[in-house]
Amino acid sequence: MALSGPESTVLSPSLGTGIASATGIVSATGLRARIGLLVILSCISFNILLVLALQPVLSTIAAYFDGGTHGALIAQLLETMSGIGIMVGGPIAGWIAERRIGRRNLLLAALALYGLSGSACMFLDNASALLTLRLLQGLGSAGIAVSTYSLVSERFQGAARSRVIGYQGAFVSGMGIVSLPVAGLIADSYGWHAPFALYLSALVMLAVAIVTVPNSPAVSQQAAKQEDGGSLIAMWPLYALIVPIYLLANMVNLHISFVLAGDGIHRPSLQSYIMLASSILYMVGGLFYGRMVVRLGARRMLAAILALMAASGLAVGLSHGIVMTAIGVGLSGFSGGFLIPLITNLVLNMAPAGARSRALGFMYTAMYIGNFLNPLIMTPAREAIGNHQVFLTVGLLLAVAAAAQALVKRSIISD
Repeated sequence: MALSGPESTVLSPSLGTGIASATGIVSATGLRARIGLLVILSCISFNILLVLALQPVLSTIAAYFDGGTHGALIAQLLETMSGIGIMVGGPIAGWIAERRIGRRNLLLAALALYGLSGSACMFLDNASALLTLRLLQGLGSAGIAVSTYSLVSERFQGAARSRVIGYQGAFVSGMGIVSLPVAGLIADSYGWHAPFALYLSALVMLAVAIVTVPNSPAVSQQAAKQEDGGSLIAMWPLYALIVPIYLLANMVNLHISFVLAGDGIHRPSLQSYIMLASSILYMVGGLFYGRMVVRLGARRMLAAILALMAASGLAVGLSHGIVMTAIGVGLSGFSGGFLIPLITNLVLNMAPAGARSRALGFMYTAMYIGNFLNPLIMTPAREAIGNHQVFLTVGLLLAVAAAAQALVKRSIISD
């Protein structure tokens, strides 16, 4: 895919070198550079840890807060409040990175906010305090995402950037594979507060990042004036497309537990093993994304992703057994491993170099609007027509969308 925005630097895709240029970026070399790049690539995995660390203890948290509707609401809000933080924090993080402190300093501040606010929940029992900290942790998570993707865009371009962003998805899936069983095990031994200790790992990453991630200053006011001109306003069709895609892409994440329970699979351990199919194939998708998008191009890549999402919905909708359901869950993860790097690369390609952090911030807002809307729309639909029926309906709609994307030549997504 060709870049549509101007490049302020041309940086080597090598893992061990960097180039200083007019932007003032000073890159580390050798082992330090490799460790710094590893930090940049792996930090995005904290976004999935934000959610997965609490999944095994949501019912326990609900019971602690007197159970019933009140307790369940508090437990669910602990998950969704962080998403609201990301939704609100995305544009703020992009503006701070570009106009105030730079991308590297944003990463450091975001890791500190994420780690401190998340781990502090280990010591609190008050619902209001816990929800406030989770909101702050979501803000930190938004900063981590915007800064890491922006740092990648500074160092890589074209096909190399596509591959690297795909590798970031592999780190996300790896965190999912590890964190879900670990959170359950430590919760069994030490109670529902214990999984919050996993967020201390962000402070360890912060210490490594301080030493290894090279400086990336904010855009100068003169450069900012030259690069404004409404360029992000022109991207609104892409942001509008992201919302419904992510509304449907979260079907498995938000509803598969109810499908499994409705089929008589109530044990959390068995459900978690079925859900691991998504994380495993997500990693496969991330690793192969770079090669696939070069061969297919962005427009047909989106068609392939929609077709995989359709196959996932149809598999879950037509199944009443573990094997077919696991296949549907796995296909959802496989499509997700392609979807996030595709959307991220599209945003980076369309945005001018000096506006990429803000563009990424609005991308995360659009993603989490879709995530927020899913339960509001799909839960009533699922209760009205049935667990499998809603997946079947979504699968059919996505199949039509995939065919249209493949056949229509004119699209807001071009190669």
